[in-house]
Amino acid sequence: MKTSTHGLLRAAHRAASLTGVRLALFGALALAACWHPLSQAGGLNDFRDSHLLDSYEDASTRSVTDYGQLPLWNPWSCGGQYALGSPQTRSFAPTLVLSSLVGARRAEPLLLWTFLVLGMEGFFRYARRRVGSALGALGGAPLFGLISFTALSWSIGWLNFAGFLLLPWLLLGTRLATLGKLSGAALVGGVFALLLGFGGTYPVPMYALFVALETGRTLFSLRGKPQRLRALGSLGLTACFTLAACAFRLWPLVETMRSAPRIMAGTPGKPLGLLVEMLLQLPSRSGYSDPGNFYFAPVALVLVLPALAFARRRALFPAIVAVLSAWMAAGYTVSPSLFAGLRQLPIFGTFRYPERFLIPTAFFLAELAALGLAVLLARTWRSPARWTWAAVAACAVMLAGWGMQLRAFDNLTRWAQMIPMPVEKDQPFAQARGNRWSQGHLLALNRGSIACFEAWPVPMSPRLRGDLGQEEYLEDSGSGTARRVEWTPNRLTIDVDATRPAVLLVNQNWHPGWKSSQGEVVSREGLLAVQVPEGRHQVVLSFLPRSGIGGMAVSALAWVALGFLVWRERRGQRMPAPAALGVMAVPLVTWGLLFALWPEPVAQPNLRNANGTPLTVAELPPEARPVHARFDVPIELVAAEIPDEPDAEGITSMVLYWRVTGPVPRSVGIFVHLVSPEGMRLGADHEVVGGTWFFSEAPRDTLLRDAFSVSTRGWRNGQWTALVGLWHAGGDQSRVELRAAEVPVTPDGRVPVGAFTVPRKVPANESSVNP
Repeated sequence: MKTSTHGLLRAAHRAASLTGVRLALFGALALAACWHPLSQAGGLNDFRDSHLLDSYEDASTRSVTDYGQLPLWNPWSCGGQYALGSPQTRSFAPTLVLSSLVGARRAEPLLLWTFLVLGMEGFFRYARRRVGSALGALGGAPLFGLISFTALSWSIGWLNFAGFLLLPWLLLGTRLATLGKLSGAALVGGVFALLLGFGGTYPVPMYALFVALETGRTLFSLRGKPQRLRALGSLGLTACFTLAACAFRLWPLVETMRSAPRIMAGTPGKPLGLLVEMLLQLPSRSGYSDPGNFYFAPVALVLVLPALAFARRRALFPAIVAVLSAWMAAGYTVSPSLFAGLRQLPIFGTFRYPERFLIPTAFFLAELAALGLAVLLARTWRSPARWTWAAVAACAVMLAGWGMQLRAFDNLTRWAQMIPMPVEKDQPFAQARGNRWSQGHLLALNRGSIACFEAWPVPMSPRLRGDLGQEEYLEDSGSGTARRVEWTPNRLTIDVDATRPAVLLVNQNWHPGWKSSQGEVVSREGLLAVQVPEGRHQVVLSFLPRSGIGGMAVSALAWVALGFLVWRERRGQRMPAPAALGVMAVPLVTWGLLFALWPEPVAQPNLRNANGTPLTVAELPPEARPVHARFDVPIELVAAEIPDEPDAEGITSMVLYWRVTGPVPRSVGIFVHLVSPEGMRLGADHEVVGGTWFFSEAPRDTLLRDAFSVSTRGWRNGQWTALVGLWHAGGDQSRVELRAAEVPVTPDGRVPVGAFTVPRKVPANESSVNP
């Protein structure tokens, strides 16, 4: 019996080594996981986030199939936005081909299935090299590949987060690149480019950290200075190629973030107990909730024990990185906080969901489980009599883990709120006031929505309208006429008959990528406009952004350069490292030349408070009350405006005027205590001045206008005093000491900046505070 069982394990090991058999197994597991999404193919996900994010893919597909254009400009969202520069769009991923062939909504479950198979196969290929066993790697693959966060992402319209499953391909490519293989460079650059094109706003920067760790792991395993120097040269080539291969998306994203920076404040985090529930508690079908969102089959943790017991050296790296990832996932709830340190770095300051680091936590736990199974199998090959049944039990545990992963995945996919697709209406495009939670319906009507909701501040013109009878018109109606001849997303043709020089207005947002065949493209308070001369003209507006067109050229050149190096290598004429780096530098040099020689206007940030007032002012207004409070950091509270009482809606609008004169720690934020006569205290604390800058990033020696408001609905009648100060909101929560002020301060160092009287109670269920 033991002999037959041992033979069965041998057969399973050989089968795991066969690509066709393995992919058939992964395909079947993915099919079981995606059965419900596939049965819902073609429906409209009615969840609010899905209306926003899935509509981006609908718009891109419409541009390709209906107009034969690249999806560069999306006129259907937020009054028009740069599709390549919008972080969450997946308009330029290869997946757009499938969306265009079968329809965006039908493609979504097919893409989900594809990413599940890619995730499992990628884990197998990576883990096989790390654990040394095909069967061990096969056992661990579904533990990561079927992580339930992917199911949740599909259910609520976050399909772009399926890119998290490509982590093993990045780590595999990093290892190959460190060993000097061009296939590794292609894999790293290609996966990062795919993630960016697929809207991987989180996976790209997150996984760059783990690529760096894998680089160190592989370099440490090399012996001798020559090997490590060759590895560093290969890594330099990989870095150059990756940067150039991502230019098609990276350049537009950088351009967008410079003109509309995304600011994330606060101290997000989850307590350790909740993180354990999120990782190990089986999710139900009842709907979205934190527990179970990152489910990892608990039974598989049993296999971590033999890895730690019998393969300590190989288990050390994944164990340490799993702990570090979980530490990062806790956010600010632990001290010291790794996540707080991470947010001090560029780009990572925009992160607000540290719990997503549970995905790499699960990945390295799966590697440990695969290693544990591999260790038991190796002992079985050496001593069948003693270890065969232990290996069989381990395989049974692994299969049970697969079943639990499938159950969790299926449970979360059934939370999707699917409804029939709306009926398409063939009519000319026009903007509508819209609803940010129903964009899927608006797109079917060929209507753009100017009710915008995004994770970044989309530059929108206040002159956008949803009630125009004509979308293209002259600013001065007495200066002539304008008539639409042709409309497509990236190209507009308008006949203009101007009796004098006039300004043609288009009811879409301006972007520097718009070019005109006649006159000069200008911005009219953020609205797309063209200054046209007197006479009859056919104005052709084309969207040809430098960052998009130039970025695509750079990325194409990067692949040509890598193809040349591969061609030379296959002919037995491998180029030395300096020459290869020179070849790979050509796309980057081209990028620099395009930037320098292709002039284009720069979209400046719209520096305004949430209420539309300017963020910077030249001098204090007469109504501002001087305070001149100075703190232990180079920040001065210059003045404040506090109204005598709330407005008719119970809103009290306040303004603080700040000046920064030197370097300030990122952790410094503003506390605002609103104190009643009885000593009751409410707050309007905030870390970001005017919703735009942390103090550490604010311009120096400039008067900053920080406007915010509180709702006094349901507050007690009487006079409320506003007390202001600084504290380390993103650090140890301690207050910044006050040095001096021109107004009397409280004994504990808070600065009174004014008071307002709540004259009456405004009926409400509960009070609210809105910084």
